Amino acid sequence: MHLLTATLSISLALPALMSCSQQDAEIDIDPELGRDCFEMRRAALPAGTQYEGIEGADANRVRIRIMDGTGVTTVECGLGPDGTLRSAGE
Repeated sequence: MHLLTATLSISLALPALMSCSQQDAEIDIDPELGRDCFEMRRAALPAGTQYEGIEGADANRVRIRIMDGTGVTTVECGLGPDGTLRSAGE
């Protein structure tokens, strides 16, 4: 009976444990890049919008959180091959 209980416990826990190991690799991003993204987009954002922090990043873009007066939302900025911000026109 103990063997059946142990086997059942392991089989129920295994999918949860396996999902933990399949996380996306996070990119180490300079916090200043998020602030620079915000400053680049500031003119197009509502007055009083505040920078909240970096939401995430990949090889092509950085996503930042902003508080725009009605809620927290995200804004993206493109990244060049060297990891620097692309200008708004690129």
